[in-house]
Amino acid sequence: MQCLDHTLIARRVPGIRVNFSVLPDFVAISGLVAVFWTLLRRTRQSRLNFWLVGWGLLLIHILALFVADNSRGSADGAYSVAVSMLVLTANAFMWASSDQLEIRWRNLSMVVFSAVPDVILLTCVFYDVQAGWLYALLTVAGAASTLWMMRAWHGPTGRPTLRWRTSLVVTVYAVQGALLGLHHPQQTLNWMLAWHYLAVAALYRMTAPQPSASVRFTTISFIAWAFVFPVSQLMSVLWPHVHVAAEVWNLPKFLVATGMTFTLLEEQLSKAEYASLHDALTGLANRRLLVRQLHESMRRTKAAGTQLALVVIDLDGFKEINDTLGHAVGDEVLQWAARQFRAQLGPKDVLARLGGDEFAVVLSDVPDRAAAERIAQSLRGALAGGMVARGRQLAIRASVGFSMYPAEGEDADRLYAVADNAMYEGKPYRQEQEPLSGADAARLFSGE
Repeated sequence: MQCLDHTLIARRVPGIRVNFSVLPDFVAISGLVAVFWTLLRRTRQSRLNFWLVGWGLLLIHILALFVADNSRGSADGAYSVAVSMLVLTANAFMWASSDQLEIRWRNLSMVVFSAVPDVILLTCVFYDVQAGWLYALLTVAGAASTLWMMRAWHGPTGRPTLRWRTSLVVTVYAVQGALLGLHHPQQTLNWMLAWHYLAVAALYRMTAPQPSASVRFTTISFIAWAFVFPVSQLMSVLWPHVHVAAEVWNLPKFLVATGMTFTLLEEQLSKAEYASLHDALTGLANRRLLVRQLHESMRRTKAAGTQLALVVIDLDGFKEINDTLGHAVGDEVLQWAARQFRAQLGPKDVLARLGGDEFAVVLSDVPDRAAAERIAQSLRGALAGGMVARGRQLAIRASVGFSMYPAEGEDADRLYAVADNAMYEGKPYRQEQEPLSGADAARLFSGE
């Protein structure tokens, strides 16, 4: 179809032949930008900000190629713009791995201005400027500006370290300076493009929350994109008569786009799963996750021949706080209580909010009942100091009860009923709450 359109245009306008070979790329990337823009408006995923900037710059790259391919005069200017956009795109993708992901003038200026020395150097290469001192100056300036950007870059996982980033920048610009000193401008251009996209691949992989399949796929696609530039030049030298279709060289960028899309999908699924298993107010596990963790702990405990404890906690007088001070203060109390409880527990213990003012804890590998009693009392004592809310000192108290597995029950329903009854027995005002019946416990713990 592309060849047919080309023939029709050539016949319609004699003497003018327009090369539309980049049109499919432009349409595909435009569609990708539209999809990412829609996703950004719906999901507000922050990394999409700079992904959109990067793919927008790639659209400019494609337009510059179109101008270069159809220019009657010198196409050096258009080609230099096209290559410069590739560098800027890589910088935008690098910044997308940072935890400073809002589109602000300061952040966006780092992406743009850090690439200015490299852009000037690329332009000088395309126009065959013969000035060794200028290339040396631009190489030093490029290293300095990239270090400036990398120092401001902060990875959400704390990796890679500043020392690692600094070493990377110094190394790549040392290689660039050596290539320029040996008078290899084409190799310098390919090296600049290759290392930029290799750096994107490294930062993308190292700062990913988890090494999922989509993250690995996108990382490999970025590496393939990086190797397009040196491999294409190597093939032109070793096999000058071999023709590789442009679609083959463009394939890595579309693989990157596919990987990014799947990464966003995975993140959305992970967030949905997290929301389904955690309390929105406190961030603690909810009933569903507690049931799952309790069943798993019971299986491990039975296999190991050890014991576990289920602790149930209820805040005394919480209804009065809500009624007199409002639900906003009640929410603050729940969040504060959750932090106090968490501070008393080990990393393997599961703390959950079951709803309202009720919490539960699964204590794994408890040596005996006395140890469970000590932890239960520490949870109650964690609230003894009270808290200040809206300028008022609030005295917060809690009733605590627990049960032991397997001594006091071999199923979750029975354990919860025993712990809840023990908690009720310790309440200062028993008339406020009736002990939980076995049927109620079954409704809470029999399924997910």
